[in-house]
Amino acid sequence: MIKYTEEMTCTKEDLKKLYLSVNWNSGKYPDKLYESIKNSTYKIFAYDDDKLIGLVTGLSDNCINLFISYLVVAPEYQNKKIGTTLLNKIVSKKDFNRIQLITESKDKEFYLKNGFIEDGVGIFKIQW
Repeated sequence: MIKYTEEMTCTKEDLKKLYLSVNWNSGKYPDKLYESIKNSTYKIFAYDDDKLIGLVTGLSDNCINLFISYLVVAPEYQNKKIGTTLLNKIVSKKDFNRIQLITESKDKEFYLKNGFIEDGVGIFKIQW
């Protein structure tokens, strides 16, 4: 049974494994990744027993804006509603007026199916 919690009990190694399992570069920087997640306004973790299998994090002004910075689910647990559950849990934290995120093209349909709309262009600088 999948357990969802806001308590951050995972290790840097747990995060590294999860992120590298989906080929995300941030998994190569476990110290920074750990701090990033620890310092997020909101964080929700999904566990299968003691194994970290997914998480969602967000940054917020706790009023109008929520920016979802990470939503990741281990490949063997994808397509089992875990990502949808994590997404629903974070967007329901407060009555936000604007919830934003940046995603890869291949994942766009997931967010569209979950009530998001495509609007504008994401412009960013990446320094890995």
